[in-house]
Amino acid sequence: MIYKLSNIASIERIETFTKLPFKYPYLHKPKRKINGLKEQTVCIINMENPNQIMQAIWGLLPQNYGDNWNKFQHIKQTLHINKEDIKNNILFKEALYLRRCLFIVTGFYIHKVINGVVENYLVEKDNQEPFYLAGLYNITNDGFYTCSVINTKLIGKLNDFNNLYQVMPIQIPEIFKNMWLNKKSEIIDINYLMSTPYITNLKVQRIASKKENV
Repeated sequence: MIYKLSNIASIERIETFTKLPFKYPYLHKPKRKINGLKEQTVCIINMENPNQIMQAIWGLLPQNYGDNWNKFQHIKQTLHINKEDIKNNILFKEALYLRRCLFIVTGFYIHKVINGVVENYLVEKDNQEPFYLAGLYNITNDGFYTCSVINTKLIGKLNDFNNLYQVMPIQIPEIFKNMWLNKKSEIIDINYLMSTPYITNLKVQRIASKKENV
């Protein structure tokens, strides 16, 4: 998963899943494919306000940044960060301690080259239920939230469907939601969550390309 997420859940379904209200419900639009290479918003829950669902721009900008999203992303793409790289990256290191968030998604995309053609696969739950991905966020100087997904090494059955990027997003189960968002959580516990990836109840389906008229 590098550039594309999926969230086809309605407002009502997300609020039922999270047991939380949207702060700005009119901003949410279900999308089969959220292309991070364009400026896109995603649904998150963050440490600053863990009792509401908010929209954030996917692609982390520096804390208190005051310039254009596109300008920064052309210099450094920050849709995701590998967990091993966080402690050595000034853009992400502070956020791990102070500004963790959870992405709310119904799926993410992985890719594989087969016979010289890139095949796309969507990873989601059997019932297309929402689930959480570990993330970090910053706030720009004009109050916009920007965020990044945390990746880990690809494991399990997903290895069979991905040979372009050997990473996958870290899924945070419901039982660890509060630990991830709690300001008082010890960093040793946060590191444990990142070192124990969960990929349960996920299915993989091929997504036909446009040239196949689908």
